[in-house]
Amino acid sequence: MILDTVDDAVIFHVHRYVSILELPSDNLWITTSRHTYAEWIGRKVPSAYGGAYCFIRKRGIHAVLVNLPRIDREQRCAIEIVVAEELVHMRDQLDGDRRRHAHHGHDRIAVRVAHLTGASMEEVRSALIPPRRRPLRYTYECPKCGTRVGRRVRGTWSCGRCASRFDPHLVLRLVGE
Repeated sequence: MILDTVDDAVIFHVHRYVSILELPSDNLWITTSRHTYAEWIGRKVPSAYGGAYCFIRKRGIHAVLVNLPRIDREQRCAIEIVVAEELVHMRDQLDGDRRRHAHHGHDRIAVRVAHLTGASMEEVRSALIPPRRRPLRYTYECPKCGTRVGRRVRGTWSCGRCASRFDPHLVLRLVGE
C-alpha cells in the first residue's frame, strides 16, 4: 500500500476500512493530493471531487483520492465517510460490480456507506463542502427565437432549442455583461 498523506485521520480510516472490507492492500495507492492522483490516472481531476476511485488496468493499481480541501471537517465523521465510500467503490470493483453512483448521496452506495460508518444519510450527503459556482457574467440571445442564455465565460454557441447540433446560422449574440 502506498499512502501519500500525512493526515492522521485519513491514515487511521484507510487502515480500518481496508480491514473491514477485506481489501488487498498490495496494489492500493491512496493520496490526498489531486495533482498526484492526476499523475497516477493520466488526466486532470476536477477540484469539486471530494474523493475519487479508479482502477488503473494497465498497472493493476487501485488509486484513491481523498480531497481534503473539499471535506467539511466540522462534521464529526466526514473524512471517515469519504474514505469508506471510495473503498466501497474498490470493493465493488473487486466483486465485479462496475456500476457507479445513480444519484450521489441518494443511491445504494450512500446507503452502504451510512450502514458501514454508522452515519446518518444526512451526514453522508453533507460530508463535502458545497462547490462555489461562479456567477453568470454574460447574456446571449438567439437571433431566431429570442431565447436568452446566461454564461460564465465568453464563447461561441448556437441555440440548442433551434438546432440540436452547432449551426453557424444560429450563433448566439452577446447582449449583456
